[in-house]
Amino acid sequence: MNITADIVREVIENESIFVEFQPIISLNTKKIIGLEALARGAYQGETVSPYFLFRYAGENGSTLHVDRLCREKAMKAFTHETAAPTLFVNFETSVLNDIEAGNGEFLRTAEEHNIAPGNIVIELNESYVKDSYNLLMFVNFYRSKGFLIALDNVGSGPDTINRLMLINPDIIKIDKAIVSNIESNTYNQQVFKSIIQTAQKIGAMTIAQGVETVDEVVTCMLMGVDYFQGFYFSKPEQFNYIFSNDVRLKLEDAAMRLNLSMKNNPTVATVKIETYKRIIYDLVNHLTGVSPEKYDDELSRYVSQHSEIECAFLIDSRGFQITDTVTGPDTVISEGYAPAPKGVNHDIKNYFYAIKEQIEDPFISGWYISSATGNNCKTISSHFYNTNNELIVACVDLKKK
Repeated sequence: MNITADIVREVIENESIFVEFQPIISLNTKKIIGLEALARGAYQGETVSPYFLFRYAGENGSTLHVDRLCREKAMKAFTHETAAPTLFVNFETSVLNDIEAGNGEFLRTAEEHNIAPGNIVIELNESYVKDSYNLLMFVNFYRSKGFLIALDNVGSGPDTINRLMLINPDIIKIDKAIVSNIESNTYNQQVFKSIIQTAQKIGAMTIAQGVETVDEVVTCMLMGVDYFQGFYFSKPEQFNYIFSNDVRLKLEDAAMRLNLSMKNNPTVATVKIETYKRIIYDLVNHLTGVSPEKYDDELSRYVSQHSEIECAFLIDSRGFQITDTVTGPDTVISEGYAPAPKGVNHDIKNYFYAIKEQIEDPFISGWYISSATGNNCKTISSHFYNTNNELIVACVDLKKK
């Protein structure tokens, strides 16, 4: 079909927009952790790409209207989805050049559809914004309301680091151009590693976008990525997403290939599973039966008796931290880092999600840069039930000796 301006105008005027969802997947937990909403136009049974919708809108001064229309359609469609707890929504950041940042429109739309801000990730492409201050005000406003912020299409551009440091995103989506053929492209591997290292320093989760082969998945996983999105696992779907047998088989295949690669890779350290289990299970036993008001004291006592522990904290069943981050007496906190206080939300973190969904217990992460101290650490988590029979997730960060 030849897409003309008249066709696009009719689509927009009639609000003929539908939404497809593409899952974002954790290989560690073998679960869908989120769904990205992708809006399309519909005209006489044919699909109109969002490229044409936003190109027309930009030429006719209606970008803000189209962006809001797509967002409303996405949130409405998400209310019928049951596959994942988190909605990823693209935000056309170019409109920030013409409106007041933080006007609350995003929040009002979420409230109208009864979606909690903590279940929405706002995806930004910062390069379209002329006024960086306006962008920062937008990010700060919505983060203060509980929304998560993702920086989309992060690649090898000269301003990548500046963009990351300005926005300080919760999630970094690594551009498909970097992920494509990464198993054989040395340059892409170096760029990918650099982005992963930056993410670890600022405490952000990472998503490898556009994965199309199992080799790409395994290579990205070995280099420390957290999540995946791409045609290898699933194309965008309009209907309620079912975790199909095809996706499960691909996850199992990728996990098997990853295990083989780790065994054959001399640079991957041998994991002392039993030692890690002993540490977290011992803590859980100490906390079981303790009243909630004594959690901080019990954590402090336990951490002070174990020199291998850098810090520890507890999370409730919703993902919120219910204690301070208790650090060991000899823990050194690097400049620019700070332990998370009570109230911080961890619901997208692997160490929480794996336990809550009963996928892996205990959960044992790889080595990474702690956002609390700036040091290399490994997080181990497990669960217990408090005196009110409520699920509590205990987390311990171990030092790298």
